[in-house]
Amino acid sequence: MPSPLYSGAAAYNLGVITRNSNFGWEYYESLKNNEVMVTEGNGAVLKAVAAGEKSYGMVVDFIVARVKKEGSTVELVYPSEGVPVITEPIGIMKNTDNEQAAKAFIDFVLSEEGQTLAAERGYTPIRKGIKAPEGLKTIEEMKVMEADITELYQAREQDKQEFSTLFGG
Repeated sequence: MPSPLYSGAAAYNLGVITRNSNFGWEYYESLKNNEVMVTEGNGAVLKAVAAGEKSYGMVVDFIVARVKKEGSTVELVYPSEGVPVITEPIGIMKNTDNEQAAKAFIDFVLSEEGQTLAAERGYTPIRKGIKAPEGLKTIEEMKVMEADITELYQAREQDKQEFSTLFGG
């Protein structure tokens, strides 16, 4: 699994999973007890699985779909218990020089056309009604695990410290 000390996606997943009553920190303790290999990022996890060094890994879905499309024998499995959904953040800086253009860009990215383009580039669209890329599920097909984003942001460093204490690092 990727380390939340290096991977933003893994840090987000850590926050969501540990705040889920079905998992909590006990989930990560179980991973440690089962001698999970912790790497710096999703790419290293996928490489270990694709090379047959590991039977499975926890990674962001789109990288699995990409290598499978290129001929890899890896399989993507969405856990029936649910998945954290990591969207690509987008926002406007408060000191932007061109707020009107920034708003127009965000409107485009979130539009049907923009989300179709995201899907064509291999990302799961956040907008309902847009077909997911080959090998991925749509947002409607996933059981999404959620957590309060403000709480996740405020607890991020504490979560990473607790992870580091548990796994070393």
